[in-house]
Amino acid sequence: MTINVISESEYFPKGHGVHTAFLNTVAMLKSKGLKVKINSLSSSDITHIHTIGPLGLYKLLISKNRVVTAHVIPDSFIGSLVGAKYWAGLAGIYLRFFYNRADLVLAVGPIVKVTLKSLGVKSRIEVLPNSIDCDKFTKTNALRVQGRKLLNLEKDEFVVLAVGQIQARKGVVDFLEVAKSLPEITFLWVGNKPFGILNKNDPKLEALLKEKLPNVRFAGLYSYNDMPSIYNAADVHFQATYQETMGMSIIEAGACKVPLVARDIPELKALYKNNYLAGKNVSEFVVLLKKLKNNKNLYKEMSNRIYEESQNFCFTKVGNQLVNYYQSLL
Repeated sequence: MTINVISESEYFPKGHGVHTAFLNTVAMLKSKGLKVKINSLSSSDITHIHTIGPLGLYKLLISKNRVVTAHVIPDSFIGSLVGAKYWAGLAGIYLRFFYNRADLVLAVGPIVKVTLKSLGVKSRIEVLPNSIDCDKFTKTNALRVQGRKLLNLEKDEFVVLAVGQIQARKGVVDFLEVAKSLPEITFLWVGNKPFGILNKNDPKLEALLKEKLPNVRFAGLYSYNDMPSIYNAADVHFQATYQETMGMSIIEAGACKVPLVARDIPELKALYKNNYLAGKNVSEFVVLLKKLKNNKNLYKEMSNRIYEESQNFCFTKVGNQLVNYYQSLL
């Protein structure tokens, strides 16, 4: 079986979850012994598309056995890209057209499947989350030492880590407001603005960024190979995001046994259940982070719970499901 994996993220700025999911799909398929092409114009047994641009559309229209992973829904654009509230409706029409040309749509979470159906997608839809290499993302003392050195962190610093694009949708404003309330904790953001001028400009966010809080660092973008050590360097993973389809960093950090504090939103609850501490606003986030810092028993419990949940997203389990879906089309 030959799989042609399509992702236009190969040709554009990286630093976002869709590109990571694409890379992981390729690695996972190769680990299964399958023959993999990347962005090939030739025919294959299966064409698996991750992006919705011109190449993705071209391969969708001319190929057979077309699989599309649905990483984006209309709400993904709101708070992310310039003027999205004005053109998100048109984006929804295009997404419906695109996903309806697939033989199989893989929704990365249960809420995404519900959204696709409400959007009018009639293609076969199955839920298959993004996957991670659980041999790469793991907890070790050596990785913690390496990560702390890489990030110039002191051995005894309590570090709250956020990973993602610097944009309003990701909850950066709340991240900074929480940091203001907890000056004794180091807050670290890893990520950047991969889409440059296309990223939505939020005046409140820009004003807070200019304050340069002493306990906050924006570390920029690191290579994917550095991320296991960066997660290990953290004590808590914090995601104040307002909208996600899945959140790759959640399972990556979880596999490194870093407990999670995140916003109480349906997408995350459907995927990660009660295996993280959920808050609705800044004051709740502050309380939850304090609890994790001061309560060792709670810390250990939540570390273990998010770790156990993350193991459902390993290459072995997700890869077997994906291969079964491919075979169902053949």
